Amino acid sequence: MTETDDVDVDALERDIAQIKEAMGLHERYPTQFRLWLVYGLLVLLASFGSQAVVTFDLPGWGHAASWFGFMGLGALYSWYVGEDYNHPETGDDYPDTGVQFLGIAGYLVVVLAVVTPTLETLTPLEESATLFALVIGAVGATYVVQASTLKAYRIRARDRYTFYAGGLGMLAYAAVMVHVPLLLEWGYAIFGVGYAAYGIAAYMYLATEDGE
Repeated sequence: MTETDDVDVDALERDIAQIKEAMGLHERYPTQFRLWLVYGLLVLLASFGSQAVVTFDLPGWGHAASWFGFMGLGALYSWYVGEDYNHPETGDDYPDTGVQFLGIAGYLVVVLAVVTPTLETLTPLEESATLFALVIGAVGATYVVQASTLKAYRIRARDRYTFYAGGLGMLAYAAVMVHVPLLLEWGYAIFGVGYAAYGIAAYMYLATEDGE
């Protein structure tokens, strides 16, 4: 019996197919890939809106108006170009990203419900910063989970690492925001600038052929 007789041809073909499918977000989702830049700009604008609410002592609902407004524009853009997806065939064994998102969102609701009574003891600046930090932390956790999930869809490692970096960065920012006086006062604008820089850097890095 030769060595080739011991080779599982079907398994080898499946492995080769998976290797070929291992590609970046830029190749698989060419139009949605621009969301790195779109959301970079929208998060910057929404953050500046929140900063204006704090700096000029505007009504608290201004935070929600700013974020829901600009993020709504991002969702509308994502839906508009969504038909251009080059989405791989998936089965029931693939992670359901919608359920993952709802799980994190549900936990955020629970955390907000738990901490709400304690917010009355804080200054308005501390209260808004605390709520913002909790939301940013939830978004950061979503990025980390998304990074892990992308592996199941055979998205290459450097794309996943970019999500990991963003998620961990947001988690770290959320953890320190309420403890640093500068971030208490200007943390919204600083976060917006930082996220915009992250979005641009991610787009430029992942758009290259080899990530170098």
